[in-house]
Parts: sequence; C-alpha cells; structure tokens
Amino acid sequence: MWRVFLVVCLVLVGCATGADKAPLLPVDVPQKEAAALPEPEEAPEGERERPSDQKPDAQTDKELVSQETVKSDADKELSPDGTRPDFSALPGWLSGNQAVAFMAFQRSCVVFSKDWTAASQWKAACEEAKGKALENDASRVFFENHFVPRALMLPGKTGGLLTAYYEPELDVRSEPAPGFTEPIFSRPPDLVTVDPKKFNANGVNGRKFMGQVKDGILVPYLTRTEIKERGGTALAWGSAAEVFFLQVQGSGRLHYQNGQVIRAAFAGHNGHPYTSIGRVLIKEGELDPGKASKGAIEKWMKRSGPEKTRALMNRNKRYVFFAAKPVNDPALGPIGTQGAALTAGASLAVDPDVYPLGSPIWVDTRLPRDDKDWKGEPTQFLAIAQDTGGAINGMMRGDLFLGSGFQAGRRAGIVKHAARWWALIPRSRAGAEGAGEPKS
Repeated sequence: MWRVFLVVCLVLVGCATGADKAPLLPVDVPQKEAAALPEPEEAPEGERERPSDQKPDAQTDKELVSQETVKSDADKELSPDGTRPDFSALPGWLSGNQAVAFMAFQRSCVVFSKDWTAASQWKAACEEAKGKALENDASRVFFENHFVPRALMLPGKTGGLLTAYYEPELDVRSEPAPGFTEPIFSRPPDLVTVDPKKFNANGVNGRKFMGQVKDGILVPYLTRTEIKERGGTALAWGSAAEVFFLQVQGSGRLHYQNGQVIRAAFAGHNGHPYTSIGRVLIKEGELDPGKASKGAIEKWMKRSGPEKTRALMNRNKRYVFFAAKPVNDPALGPIGTQGAALTAGASLAVDPDVYPLGSPIWVDTRLPRDDKDWKGEPTQFLAIAQDTGGAINGMMRGDLFLGSGFQAGRRAGIVKHAARWWALIPRSRAGAEGAGEPKS
C-alpha cells in the first residue's frame, strides 16, 4: 500500500521518517531554494540488512569522496509559482532515457499482480505496461500519464546521498586449492532469525535479529572468527579478498573451473554489527582518508598477504551465509527485497518506511564514467525502488544497483555523491493534491 509518508507528508508539515528525524516541508515551499546540493554529512557505508532472510545482505566499504554541488539550469523551469513541478521542471527529464526504468517497473508489476488488493494504486499503470516494449519517448510519456512528480525536501537539507552497489563475479573451486582457501559457507542449521513483527513486539526497533538457542535461551551467534574456527558446509572456495567483498555485497555469481555458474544468494547473517575494514585501515594509517575504495583495499590485501588479510577481515564480526541459486537470466541481477530481479542502472535500494517498493524515483546527481572518475558527471535518471539496505535510511538516501562483474564493482566503489530526489506518485493517489490531467 502507498505509505502514509507520501500520502500525508507531501501535503502536511509534520512527519518524521527513518534516520532524518525531522518534519518534511510542505510541497508549497518554493523549490528554487533547493537549487543546489550542499555537501551531505558523511553517511555510514552501505550496510544492507535485508528484511527477509531470502534477500541479500551487504555492507559496503565506500571510498570517501568529496561531495560536489549539483546545479541545474532546469531549476529555472519550475512552475510559475515555484511549487509542485510538472515533468518538464525535472532536471534532465525531457532528454533522459526512461526505457530501462520502464522494464524494471514491469518486473515490479509482476510482484504487484500477486495481490492487487494491496497494490491497487499501481494497477492501472501495470495493466498498460504489461507485455509492452517501449522506446525512450514512449516510456517517458507512459510515466507522465500515470504519475505525478513530487520534490522531496527536509528542513535544512536540499539534497541527500547516493551510493551504489553491484553483484560480484568470482572464480571459485569446489575444494580448497592454492589461491582458493576462503570458504563460502551455507547457512548453518543452528542459526535462528527472530522477526519481532510476527510476535507483536518491537524487538530491536522492530527489526529482525539473529542468534542461537542454548539451554532454551536465545543467545548471540558466533562471531566471524568463531565461525571460521568451527567450520561449516562450503558452497565453494575462493580468494580471501573476493569472498569478503561477496559478503559485503550480499550476493554474487560463482564461476567454477568446469564452467558451471551459480548465484550465491544471501541466506542470513550472524547478527553481529558490521565494521568497515576501510575505516579501520584509515584509522590505523594504512590508507589515506578518502582513499578506501574497494580497489585500494584489495591492493592493501594483496600487498599485506593472507595472514594480515584474514586478521583484518576478522575485525568485522559480521558474517554472511549463502545459498546456491540458478542464474536464470545473465542480464539481470539478483532478486531484490521487493521480489523482482534487479536491473543495472534502474534498481534503487531505499528505505521502505519512506518509499513504497516499486515506486519510480527521479534522481539528479553525479555518476562516474569509470573507476577513475571520482568527481563524476552530472547525471539524471529514473530508477525503481526495488531493494533495501540497513544503512539506507530516511528520505534522502539511496543505493543504485550498477550490475554484475569487475567493472561494475570498481565503478560502484567510488559512488558517494550528493543527489536530489523526486518521487513519482500514482495519479490515483495524488488526485487530492491536484494531480492535473494526464497527457493524451
């Protein structure tokens, strides 16, 4: 269902969400005051604690980059009263490519169609989208016909933070071998996940927690070090660095020596807090501030050797377990929290207490062309909220899925940029706000 957040908060003043803990400004605040994005406060790395055991868990060591102010001449094209923009006022909308997001939205519609009673606001758009292959202009008109854009702001903030993640691909072996000594463990039978919501309890802020039962009492589960010492059932064996970043991202593709490829899908974690090894290396003077990217950490591991690498990994007590799943479509990513396969460049991890999963979101930010482009180029794109993450909290936070493989990983590792957000609300839900008429 469409959350109270977007139904009420975009009309009224008082509403606090997620980590922002501040009321949302009413939509009639002149948006010209939000023309520039300041440098956002440093956010925690992408800890992706999923709400379902079947969804990926990941925590991302991001390279800390300076946040660039994002400005756009499109701000001059706001509605005459400076409020409630139409689509032409969205930076880059008229020249953007919405076709990839349209395909991602179609995948969300498959999930919605399982229960139209709970997803009635999406039904009209989904029924029109079903079975269609739309080019860019037609997909842009589709979203204009079915949605209304709403700029999102908070008092004292004119922008938020965008990071990125990916699906790693690893060369692995079915047995330990030189260079392949790190196990990829499946979920152990004694790991218990507790969902307080099923017990009408708040628990740890209503979120799931993990442990093991001893003498009838639920106690914390083993740490990373203890799990490694005890051992377990391994899906495969890889290099220490690659297996660690597989756990960071929460899922990945395993390439065996015989040519077989499977997906290592998230199957749970041990419930211990995540510690960024990048920040550990910066704190201890091993890496310079602002230079703790995935690539830099891998170079440190290679230079330092396996013993120091494992000691560093053990500083992070969190341990992620996996299950073997088929790769049905190599062009698509893993299954996101919503239940739809992720689409590179068009699937966004969000705070589900803010954005209903399946929501289209227009983003104005910078994105790097490659892993050396730290500053990034001004970019606008449409994405669909299809995933979540433990550190993806509040209205001004998102994590963009960039695809699978080495290059996607290198590029994702340097995305940490300021961004502005426009939520696209179904016209059926925005009618009370004066949605206007769809295009013919």
